[in-house]
Amino acid sequence: MTMIQANVAEVKAKLSHFLKLAKAGERVVICDRNRPVAELVAVQPAVDSALRRSAFGLFNGSLGEAELDKALRPMTDEEADAFVEGRS
Repeated sequence: MTMIQANVAEVKAKLSHFLKLAKAGERVVICDRNRPVAELVAVQPAVDSALRRSAFGLFNGSLGEAELDKALRPMTDEEADAFVEGRS
């Protein structure tokens, strides 16, 4: 990924061009009087909720959302101690 710098006036005049560059993975730094003030980058796609519910496809939807939330929650201190000590 490269970085492109452009002043505000140029970005205003050629916005669709800079949007295409960002969509293609370029990083556009927008400057005001040659001083960087903002970046234009592509938005990362959100994680598909159906894919999340299936634990990234590993369980193929076999767990319900409540079961998945329980399975993915952080361990309590007691659970972590038991795990480290080899207790069930």
